[in-house]
Amino acid sequence: METMFWVWLAVIAISLIIEIVTFDLVSVWFAIGAIVPFILSAIGGIWIELQIAIFIIISSMLLIFVRKYAQKLLFKNMNTKTNANSLVGKQFRLLEDTDFEHLGSVKVNDVTWTAASEDGGKIDKGSLVEVVKIDGNKLMVKKVEGVTVETQNNKVEANIQPEIEEKQDGEQVTTQTEDKQGE
Repeated sequence: METMFWVWLAVIAISLIIEIVTFDLVSVWFAIGAIVPFILSAIGGIWIELQIAIFIIISSMLLIFVRKYAQKLLFKNMNTKTNANSLVGKQFRLLEDTDFEHLGSVKVNDVTWTAASEDGGKIDKGSLVEVVKIDGNKLMVKKVEGVTVETQNNKVEANIQPEIEEKQDGEQVTTQTEDKQGE
């Protein structure tokens, strides 16, 4: 066997080891590009320059054209929001006033977060706010426009209607239930 056979085998092995360690989809293309020259060197009688040219052409074409699509396919779920980042874009009720000098708070799943106005403006307690971004352990929020505390309370009250139930002994009991038709 000729020396280039072992060289191409080493290129394939080293490229695969680097890819396994880093998993960045960079060196795998060199491993694939070295397969054809590896086969040509096993056959024998093929110029070394031609083997190198084939390796460079195949590797660069794979790296340029296939890598982008392979990353989209393999890493498509890597950009999903998890944990705190999933709060961005959600709306919550402000528990305390917030402005340039004072931080407010928002309750999210039984956890109270510190909230700050995105632009430093005043947002009143009870206002509906939307999380714009997360800065350290603070939620940066902005007031949801067109919704005031009064309309929020009226909307909540409009969704609760009394329902009359009868107990077994004929006594009537009035309970509060939510009307889901308006949602």
